[in-house]
Amino acid sequence: MASTQGSTDKTLDRASSTAHDAIDRATQTASQYAERFGEKAEEWLEMKDTWVEGTREYVRENPIAALGIAVAAGYVLSMLMRSRG
Repeated sequence: MASTQGSTDKTLDRASSTAHDAIDRATQTASQYAERFGEKAEEWLEMKDTWVEGTREYVRENPIAALGIAVAAGYVLSMLMRSRG
């Protein structure tokens, strides 16, 4: 009976160790992905800021053209929405 108990304890210890290792690996992988996502998010925010600033400069330099583009985009969007409705 003692050897069965010892064998069971060893099996449980191995299973527990394996589960703990798997959780550690999953945690490490999730942490790496979160770090990569954070870096990518920062890049996207910088890109957005660059595009917004570029757009502002274009509008300041070409207000009539910017207005024409906005009207044309609004028209196209309204036509798309109307055809779906």
